[in-house]
Amino acid sequence: MTLVEVLLSLGLIIFVTAVMFVFYDVSLRSRDYGTRRIIDGNLARVVAERIAEEIRSANGFLQGAGPGINGKERIIRVQTVVLPDKELYVRRAIQDDAPPAQSDLRQVQYYLAYNYDASFEYPDGTVGPAPLGLVRREIRTLNQVMVRDDQRESVDLDLYAPEMKYLRFRYFDGVEWLDRWDLGTGPEGEMGNSLPQAVEITVGYDAVPPPEEEEEDLDLDQSELLPAPPETYSESKYTIVVRLPQADTFFGSRLLRAQRQPAGTEGGQP
Repeated sequence: MTLVEVLLSLGLIIFVTAVMFVFYDVSLRSRDYGTRRIIDGNLARVVAERIAEEIRSANGFLQGAGPGINGKERIIRVQTVVLPDKELYVRRAIQDDAPPAQSDLRQVQYYLAYNYDASFEYPDGTVGPAPLGLVRREIRTLNQVMVRDDQRESVDLDLYAPEMKYLRFRYFDGVEWLDRWDLGTGPEGEMGNSLPQAVEITVGYDAVPPPEEEEEDLDLDQSELLPAPPETYSESKYTIVVRLPQADTFFGSRLLRAQRQPAGTEGGQP
């Protein structure tokens, strides 16, 4: 075997080895990427389904507690009904201490929490407070005079999903999708069923900055009838639409919203 043949053989071996290395490297990277996508998708689905389950059990209106659903684009409050814990049904002796009674009415809130002491650069290039994730706040005792934050039996505050950095709600009134739902908080609070026909829930991993202060102070009467644009498609988001079968089938909430006068008008005159 000549020197040229040896060099050609070594070069061919090196080339085949390099091709095999690239093939296995790409295969392993693709497998890891697919595994991460499956895990992230399942986590987002579980979180969205948990929120949807509590929205489905919302009441139309609870006397003294307010409307069944009240929220904006980044936060939602739900007055829901749950069954007591199984521990209350366990037989106990007379000398045993009975657990405290539990109300079947709960107020649940979902929103994004931020750390205003730390800075974070968002995907759009802006710098703001660091996102902490999705928070679930549950008030178990609604009829007490004062709610104590240090009493676990009354308030349960939990960083439910720190991986979720994106949250958005849209509310369907039977005709249009809206980015806020505030029926029942004003004089129309006694109207009865003020639930939307459906709620769209979107959770994701791409962080969004907190809403600006001027956005929080917008006139609801002037902006509440403006339709909310649909959610743009992204692989990092998961969207689910929850239909509320207990909502008013005659679209009473839609009629009430249409009858509201814009801010700055009186008696139909500008």
